[in-house]
Amino acid sequence: MLQGLAVFFTGVIAVATAVYVIVTARLLKATKRSAEAAKASAEAAKTSADIGAALHRPYLGVSDLRRHNDHNADIWAIRCCVKNYGTLPASQVRVDIDIDRQGQGQYGAGKLCTAYEIFPQAELSGFLEIRVDAQTRGELFSGALPMVAHVKITYVAVGSARCTHNAEFAYDRTTQNFRPERSATETHDL
Repeated sequence: MLQGLAVFFTGVIAVATAVYVIVTARLLKATKRSAEAAKASAEAAKTSADIGAALHRPYLGVSDLRRHNDHNADIWAIRCCVKNYGTLPASQVRVDIDIDRQGQGQYGAGKLCTAYEIFPQAELSGFLEIRVDAQTRGELFSGALPMVAHVKITYVAVGSARCTHNAEFAYDRTTQNFRPERSATETHDL
């Protein structure tokens, strides 16, 4: 009878060990799923924080660039408006304008401003005067001579990130004014 009891208990121990192995395997799977869920949650939180930080900063861009006076004048007054489309102020703002003939010389260049601060949704504007004589106007209006305006805006965002926005405008002889061609902003940590 002792031998039968030993076999019985050995069977119970074997079944208990098998149950223990199954429960441990399931617990291991559940722990792994929980760890993967925690990792995904942490990544989502980081992404959300990164998006929030990206949304809450200054975004400067050229809101308007146009010839302000008569197109038959020898001196053109080019008006440039820069706007902060972001949610935080931009400091140390500098706006440089260069109007050229695409490698065939320069019409004019100048600074619109230096060391200003622009608050959210605020705009600043200024003028650049360039000389466009009658012959140049004729070539420009016929399409024989290109006119391209390059606007470079540098500024510092909150947290000391330096940003550079470059925009390019082409003179459109149909509308007799500038049309946007391309723009991009780069951010560099200081």
